[in-house]
Parts: sequence; C-alpha cells; structure tokens
Amino acid sequence: MSHLYAETLLSPGLGGSFQWRYQNNGRQLLAVLDPESPVHGALAQAIDRFENTVFELAPNKSTLIGWANSQQTLQDAADRRELRLGGAHVFRQSIELFQGMQMMTDREDDPVRLSAIHHNIGDVMGFIGQRSGSVHFLEQAALSYEQALELRTQDDMPLEWAQTKCNLGVVMQTIGHLEDDPRMLKQALESLKQAVNSLPRKEVPEDWAAAMCSVGTVLCQLGVHRRGARTLEQSVVAYRNAMGERTPGKNPCAWAITQNNLAAAMQALGEHEEDIASLEGSIPIYDAALKTLTCDTVPLISAMVSANRASAMCALAGESDCLDMAETTVVEFDKIARLFDDTDYAGYRTAAVERRRRAQKLVDSLQV
Repeated sequence: MSHLYAETLLSPGLGGSFQWRYQNNGRQLLAVLDPESPVHGALAQAIDRFENTVFELAPNKSTLIGWANSQQTLQDAADRRELRLGGAHVFRQSIELFQGMQMMTDREDDPVRLSAIHHNIGDVMGFIGQRSGSVHFLEQAALSYEQALELRTQDDMPLEWAQTKCNLGVVMQTIGHLEDDPRMLKQALESLKQAVNSLPRKEVPEDWAAAMCSVGTVLCQLGVHRRGARTLEQSVVAYRNAMGERTPGKNPCAWAITQNNLAAAMQALGEHEEDIASLEGSIPIYDAALKTLTCDTVPLISAMVSANRASAMCALAGESDCLDMAETTVVEFDKIARLFDDTDYAGYRTAAVERRRRAQKLVDSLQV
C-alpha cells in the first residue's frame, strides 16, 4: 500500500501512543515522478532516511523540521538524525512539486494521473502531520485524499479507491487521537472498514492485513475512550483476523506489532471487565512479541512492550490477589525505569517510576 505512515504501537504500560514506521513501502510514491529528475532521487533518499523510526504521537511539535531535529532515540545515531533533518526539507519541497504537477494535469485528459498526484500530496501532508502532531497538515491530507476519491471511484479503480480510503482513515484516526475526538475516530473506523471490505485479500494480503489492524486499533481506542466491552471485543477479533495474514515468516515486524496490539486490546478488556482470563491470555502474547522485538534490535519498542507486559501482570496480580506476581511487577518496572537512565526520555522514566510505585502499593496491600 502506497503510504509513508507509521503504524500505531499501543502502549498501555507507559501511556502515550507510539508510532513505528517499518513498512518500507513509501517508494511507490515516486511512480508519478520522472526517474531521471533530481527530485526523484532526493525524495527516494528522504523516504529511506525516515525508515525504521519510532516516535510518540503527540500534538504541537512546531514543524517536521523540529521533529527531525529533536530525535534522540535509543536507536538513532547523530549522523542519521542529520540525514533525516535534510530529508524533512525534501518532503516540504515535494509538496510544492506535486502541487505544480496538479495544476498542469488536466482532469478530463488524465484523471488517473491526477488522482495519483492528489493521493501523493495527501501522503506527504499526512506524513508531516503525523510526525509533527500538526492537525493542520492532517486536515490538508484529508482534503487531498477526498480530491483523489472524486476521481478514484470504487467501480472504476477499486484497488486505488480502497488504498486512498485506508489512508484517509489513518489520517482521521490520527486527528481523533490528537484531539481526543471520538467522533473523528468513528469516521476513521468507517473509512477503514470500507477499505477492508474492498481490498481483495488474496491479491493484496499485506494491504488487507494492515487495514484490518488499523480497524483493530481504532476499535481499541474507542473502547478505552468510552469503556465499551463490546468495542474492545471487536478489536480483539480484528487483530486475530489480521493474524491470518501477518505471520512471523511473512513479516516479523508486522506480526510482532500486531501481537502487541492484540495483547493490549485483551489487557484493556480484562481490566474493564475484571476478567482474569483475558489478562492471563495477554501475557504470553506479549512474550511472543518480545522474542522478535528485542532490546538489541529495537530497544525503545522493546521497552514499551515490556512495560505493557508488566502492566498486564500488575492488573492480573490485583485481580487474583497474587503477591508473588505483584512483587515481580515491581522488579520489572524498576528494570524498565533504569533503561531510560541517562537518556532524553525523562518522561518515560518518570512514567515507569510511577508504575513501579503503584505496583509497590499493591504489594503493600497484599502483604497486610
């Protein structure tokens, strides 16, 4: 699927909503550019430079430039940050290029090309919006996708229509999260469901699974927001359906992030319903994800999933009055807090320390 977006990594352990771009499929955006043009090469390099990056989805970063310049993650070396900073300029310049192409492309003569240009503008606008937390850029992306959908009809261009619908859903999901707007999340859910129902699973199984995972994520966010057990149950079903295509053999990263999100949905359901079985079931799923998302390969993501696992254990210890498990949780959150020592992630360390404090409080109550 042609897009630049990162996928949501649900993280109930430390809060926040983390995004991980690992799909390596943004190069499809180059299809409407002349391969010999310098812009084609510069944009290709910029897309590659933003590959395999992790960030917290949060509002009000001033610009994509600011985002790129502020990145000091556990897995990004300084030279790569500088490359990404340069790449940020390229994305801004590419918008101007695509908009110029849009003005020169006749709607009647070449509607297919014009629809692709609108889609590409949406992708770059949405990419900047997702990275910078700018609702303005996200709204501009949605407008571009809607313009593409005027030309990409479901009857004439069903696959392209579904891809644009999916990307529109991702943009609306991001706005809904940033503005804590359940109405926008519901709109995102509808757009994503339409995409899933139109994507031919046998022909594009990875695209179908990615869209299905986005459905699961929006359902989980809605379920947590309005504390709806039925919505959380639907989220679990959506992730399990996606697991039919996302396997360790096909795409280990996609499989692992889906495992994490499935476990997070089960954890949310277990906490909402005080359901020991759901909480117990989430822990081995987190374990499975951590076998792929190791500290050596993706340290920040591994820390987040480890925190998720520890928070599920803490909830389970509280529901089952298990002192040993509660004590283990204290140790786990202490380890996670120490991972962030001497890093710029003071907020995550503070969150881990607070979780450790809550776990210790549970231990104290169970010892009485």
